[in-house]
Amino acid sequence: MNAFPLLGTLVLAPAIAALFASRARSNEGARRVALVGAALTLLLSLLPLALSYAGVALAAGGPAVPLLGARLRLGLDGYALTLLPLLGFILLALLAASPRAAIDPPTAAALLATSSAILGVFCAVDLAVLAAAWVAALAPVDRLVATKGAQDPLLRRTCRIFQLGGTAPLIVAIGAIAVLAARRGAALPFDVEEIARVGVPEAWQSPLFALVCIAVLMRMAAVPFHGWLPVLLERGPLGVTLLLAQMQVGVCVLLRVGVTLLPAGCADGMPILAVLGLISALHGAVLALVQTDLRRLLGYLVASQKGLVLLGVSSLSPQSVSGALLQTFALSISITGLAMVVGAIEARVGTADTRDLGGLVARTPRMAAFFFLLACAAIGMPGALSFVSEDLILHGILHAHPVLAVLALTAAALNGITLFRAFQRTFLGPLRRHLRGAAVEPLVLRERAFLLAMVALTVVLGVAPARLLALHEPVVERVLHDVAHGARAHLAAAASLRAAEEDGRAPRRDGWPSP
Repeated sequence: MNAFPLLGTLVLAPAIAALFASRARSNEGARRVALVGAALTLLLSLLPLALSYAGVALAAGGPAVPLLGARLRLGLDGYALTLLPLLGFILLALLAASPRAAIDPPTAAALLATSSAILGVFCAVDLAVLAAAWVAALAPVDRLVATKGAQDPLLRRTCRIFQLGGTAPLIVAIGAIAVLAARRGAALPFDVEEIARVGVPEAWQSPLFALVCIAVLMRMAAVPFHGWLPVLLERGPLGVTLLLAQMQVGVCVLLRVGVTLLPAGCADGMPILAVLGLISALHGAVLALVQTDLRRLLGYLVASQKGLVLLGVSSLSPQSVSGALLQTFALSISITGLAMVVGAIEARVGTADTRDLGGLVARTPRMAAFFFLLACAAIGMPGALSFVSEDLILHGILHAHPVLAVLALTAAALNGITLFRAFQRTFLGPLRRHLRGAAVEPLVLRERAFLLAMVALTVVLGVAPARLLALHEPVVERVLHDVAHGARAHLAAAASLRAAEEDGRAPRRDGWPSP
């Protein structure tokens, strides 16, 4: 079955809803339009998963645009198949459970437009479509920050740096890959399958892989490109920043472009990414430990967790890669739930600074319970999906790099300490004097319903993760096969060059002529 009509409708549905929401005359009107668009997006995102359960194969397809050398192909692998309903659910939760005052026409439109672009990244099988969706995902937050954060120079400057650093390297890399593919006879030089068929010259793969990695590291808030995420989560629009912080987007591009099209460069560059992932995990964990603002704390916590995911993918063992893909799914649920609780606290109390909080469990026991449960889910407590994913990551790393596994476990332990300290400072102890006379409203029904759904989802999937692992398995096998193939090609080329040097048919690599 051609997947293009279904996936094209799915990608465009939130974008069309964003257009109507932006023209709504009231906040309530924009919210209703956005909820309809989000609900439709969730329903459409469930169809590919239902078809896969029914045994219907979805083949990538789409019309060709010869003048641009592109084909508007959309398709899914086993990993992206699970991400579509996840994003649809998170979008609906952010719109339905957020405080009503926080959803005005610009914010509703930005949430929907960002989701549409992220869906485009998940589904793109053509590099031109991928690049357009990657850039489009960053446009709504820039416009929202320019409108609402005009008096915050740090926020605007951080957003612009994030945009430039997160888009320019990938666009340059994709353009260069297309040119090289065209020189090798590719009829559609942006088509992923066509590029994989003709191949990218090995001499170009390492620098192009480095460009792709810069964009991915920026999007995943990894060291040294981590500074944007805590600033945007603390000062910027919470919902849109949460969508941008979804780590699956960077992982998808790394696997689809870096691993599939640049396997030799990937074989050389993955050890460097593993080191950067470990540094990011430890760096984010240490900085999160000393934060007092809950929103900024979440920013460093997410950066640390993304570092663990990057380390798992880069370790290139079947367990670590499978665990990393599963971890991106698990953390999206728990981190979104935690951010929703933090947003609810801020809407009721007027601050997310733990120095001004304390004792809230007496006023909002359900809010305290959800924060505690979602914190347990985020740090990998038994029974949660993240427990399975972290176990796979650590076991996969342990066989190849025992020292890295110990350090990664240290980062995970620090994240646990951070969240439980935040819980203690926010909800336990005596109620602050300035809060004693204030009315702190409990969670309303819609907030409780979505937070309960998130807790239930992470527990159900944690108890029975087999289906998710089975869907991800072909992607894991392809990644390992492509990197192994690239490593073999690299070794063969090096051996050929050494033989040519010894025979005097090529200059030596040190620049001196062969004797």
